[in-house]
This record gives sequence, structure tokens and C-alpha cells, in this order.
Amino acid sequence: MILTPPQELIAKDTHRFKVVVAGRRFGKTFLSIRQLCYHAREPNKEIFYITSSYRAAKMIVWKPLKNRLTDLKWVKKINEAELSITLKNGTTISLKGAENPDSLRGASLYYCVIDEVADVDPDLWMEVVRPALADQKGHAMFIGTPKGKGNWLYDLYCLQEEQPDTWKSWQYTTIQGGNVDANEVEQAKKDMSLKQFRQEFEATFETSDNRVAFAFEREQNIQTAPDYVDTSIIHIGMDFNVSPATAAIFVEANDTAYQIDEIMMYSANTNEMIDEIISRYPDSKKFVYPDPSGNQRRTSAGGMTDHSLLHNAGFILKAPRKHDPVRDRINAFNARFCSADGVRHLFIDKSCKYSIESLEKYTFKEGTTVPDKGQWDHMFDAMSYYVAYRWPIKRDIDPDLVTPTRWGTALA
Repeated sequence: MILTPPQELIAKDTHRFKVVVAGRRFGKTFLSIRQLCYHAREPNKEIFYITSSYRAAKMIVWKPLKNRLTDLKWVKKINEAELSITLKNGTTISLKGAENPDSLRGASLYYCVIDEVADVDPDLWMEVVRPALADQKGHAMFIGTPKGKGNWLYDLYCLQEEQPDTWKSWQYTTIQGGNVDANEVEQAKKDMSLKQFRQEFEATFETSDNRVAFAFEREQNIQTAPDYVDTSIIHIGMDFNVSPATAAIFVEANDTAYQIDEIMMYSANTNEMIDEIISRYPDSKKFVYPDPSGNQRRTSAGGMTDHSLLHNAGFILKAPRKHDPVRDRINAFNARFCSADGVRHLFIDKSCKYSIESLEKYTFKEGTTVPDKGQWDHMFDAMSYYVAYRWPIKRDIDPDLVTPTRWGTALA
């Protein structure tokens, strides 16, 4: 099979897990078939091609895969009902739909392609396919068109940063695929919204228009603290909750903050969070910026408020008496990620995975400026309590427009 230069680069790469993010008509199906056949050369192996549905697998891959294997004269038996092909060397290639992941359990896989990954339940990989590859140390390729940073395809794409020896990712536009001419792509640009065009033809992970941390950019704001910044003084943003209790650990240098650690504890109380922080940073001077409601709230036994527990443990408490307006806290937070003049004063270490995910996936309710509380708000709140206290939104108030009054009468 003759591959395009991008396809050949992917095919020759030796990483165990490959993630291919590509625009429409890049040649994803062609590359998938080539890889299935390549790995099927090994005898007595089990190989899966999985996509969003059984029907899609049959429509997209079944006929060209049969034709290719027949041309190679490798076929021993074809099972049309089960969409499987047994080869003369004893290897079987099976096409599967992802509608019912439990039905795919039990196989010992040598190789697997998961196509249109963005439309597949991530549990299929973690709970079914990944364990199935374990005994043979099998390989896998994930391939698809992106559907924003909130989709698990984006998470897979980013794994090369954490596990570069095992994972490798590529990102190609439709034009780079070489199968669609430039005029057709230009025509599509006229027919589609900009966001839709970028996603479908340029294969970009479009950020949600209603993302709360709109100024955070992975490429710009993920950075390790400089070596000269130590942890003798730490600043802790904290959200009081039970599942999870969250804390974000920062250090500061030259009016810039670096998040160096994160703590998430399920079914935990404030005492347990305090113990964990002290265990990690026993010798540090600890400033804590908690949820202001902690001066009333009690998440631990003994009747003491959360603020009292922190104070008694030696933490230096920094919290307003009441919540600032949520909008002000959000704006203060975003201003540190990137100010209006383009300067960035807030950075997150790549090890703070849940914090980064929260920043990228926490959104406003559709059509509103109200944050959509749920999975991602707790760590966001912990981080932003600290930032908004240290660098609050300043409101300029004209004193001539505000006249203090007592008992309804203006003071002279």
C-alpha cells in the first residue's frame, strides 16, 4: 500500500501507542487498514478494529479490508456475520462496534485500532482494550477528528508529554493529507463556521467558547517554577468540600505565581487535608487562602470551624469575610493567566494534571455567565481563591458619586 508522507511517518514510528488527530479526508481509513494488515503478518494473533458502532465499522472498513487481504492472498476464512477474517497464518482481524464495551471483554489482543476516537466511550480503552493488550504487550493506534478539549481524544493526544517513551501524537490538516485539493477546502471554509472549519479541516482542538478560565492556554501557562524559587514559603488555595477536598499549592517570585502541587482527597475533612499538607511541606511557612464560608462551616468533628482548624494548625489565614462576586474572582484569575497587555503572571506545573483539566473543561452554563458547577469547579475554586485574594480586581470609584449616609440622611 502506497502511503502519503504523513502516513508513512506514522506507520514507521515505533512507539507503542500512537494518536493521530487529522482533518476530514486525511486518509485515516487507508492508514488504519494498512496498520491492521502490517500487524497481521505475525501468526496466531488477535487484532481488533473498533469504531463508534458496528454499522459504521461495516460501512467504513469491511469491504476495503476484505479486498486488500484477498489481493494479498492471505485469507483463509471470512465470517460476514461477525465481521471477522481469519488468515492463513492463524491471525484473526475482527471489526467491532463500541456500543457495548462489555461484549469485547476477554480477548487477548496483539494490536488494536480505535477509529473516530472522539465518538467512543473512554471506558472502552481503560476498562477493556488496555487490559486486553497487557499480556502480549500489544500496540494500539487511536485515530480521529477532534471534538474540542473537553473530549478524551485531547487527553490522549497530550499523553506524549507525560509518557514520551510510550506515546506519540500527530496532528495533520486535511490539506496535509494530500487527498483533497485546496480549492475544495477553500469552498468548505465559505460554507462552514470558523470554529467548525478549524475542527473538521484543520484538526484543531477548539476551546469551548464558554470556558471559565478563558485566558489559560496550555502552550503558554504550563511551566515549571524556576530553580531559584524554593518552598520555604508556600501559598495554598483551598476549597472546603468532602468529595473531593481540594488544595492548590503555589510559590511566588517577582510578582509571578507558580502552582507546584495539587491535593485532591475524597471522603476527607479539613483535619485530614491539614495533615496531608504538613506531611508534604513540613518546614514551609504556610499561607492559606480558603473558601470564605469556612469561618462558619465545619467539615470535621469537634465543633470547630474550618478556619479555626487551619489557624490552630499554624497556617496563616488569608480570607475575606465574605465571598467576592464570582465574576470578579473569575476576572482576577484570568488576568493573571494573561493580562490585557499580553503579560502572563500565573503558571501551572505539568504535574498538576487535575488542575489543568479543570481549567480546560470548566465552563459556563450555555448562554449564561453562570459557572456550571459539577466535576471541575472544586479545584478551580481552590486556585482562584488564592489568586483573587493576592491580586484582586480593583474597582475605581469616584468619591463624588458616593455619599455616606446615616439613618437615611446624607452626612455633611
